[in-house]
Amino acid sequence: MPSRDGKLTMQQILIACGDVDLLRKIVSDLPEGKFKPIATKTGAGIAQKIAGRNVPVAIVHEELADGTAAQLCGQLRQQADGPNILWLSSDTPPAEGPFDRALKYPVPGPVFRNALGQLVDTSAGAQDLEKWRLFYRELNARLEPIEQQSYFQILGIPKDAPHHRLVKAYDLLSQRYHPDRYRQYRHEKWGKAIHEKATKLYKAMTEAYQVLADRKLRAAYEDAIKRGELRLSAEDQAGKDTGPKSLVDIGETAASKKFLKLAQSDIAGQNLTSALQNLKFAKSMEPNNTAIADKIAEIEQKLGG
Repeated sequence: MPSRDGKLTMQQILIACGDVDLLRKIVSDLPEGKFKPIATKTGAGIAQKIAGRNVPVAIVHEELADGTAAQLCGQLRQQADGPNILWLSSDTPPAEGPFDRALKYPVPGPVFRNALGQLVDTSAGAQDLEKWRLFYRELNARLEPIEQQSYFQILGIPKDAPHHRLVKAYDLLSQRYHPDRYRQYRHEKWGKAIHEKATKLYKAMTEAYQVLADRKLRAAYEDAIKRGELRLSAEDQAGKDTGPKSLVDIGETAASKKFLKLAQSDIAGQNLTSALQNLKFAKSMEPNNTAIADKIAEIEQKLGG
């Protein structure tokens, strides 16, 4: 970006990597003259240190010296104007996580710079802006009637829809409206507006899903609908099933449950390393969830033994 005197000003970029040699390689692979690195081997306290410093991109390697890579990503994710995140793995990278892109590293320099460039260059041409305008109107069209809609209407399913259809509907809606899909554009005025609208819509969809996916809550909600009520009262919600039935049930939010579900599949397949990573992602979504922390400790003990 040119400054007032015509010179190019370098963007700050966070690079978190526990291996010093690998950290140096990451720095050497950056586009020349474009970034001013903020390098760290640990993750604890880093999100707070860069908050408000206009750091548009963060590179986080999965192996930090203090083992807090997932927590760091989760903390950066929670910042209103936090950076876009490129996650680096020594092996096959996770398909999902609190990041925008994931990459196996080291890779050839051009591959790395291309992945990084996709997070940095979020400018849009006239044709792209028209596409985003249409999507913004789509978001508004879905949000406008939402207070007068039932949970079934919000998710676009009939009242007698079986559980598998509920899950499929929610998954399809998540693929289009999950706010993480639009985080990388938040530094643009139009992108920030879209991200805010998508966040509001997705929150309503998640609330609807969490009620309808719970057996007792759904029954209570169906009774509420008969009374002409579109939302459950606090008393009705108190009737929710208690006690976790599976690993997924120890999560309290849709974001953490997504990674707990992946961890549960990993454990069933005896892939404890991947399970541990997904558990840490889940923990980054719910830092104070002691049940997830206990499960992480259990898996770490098994891997260490």
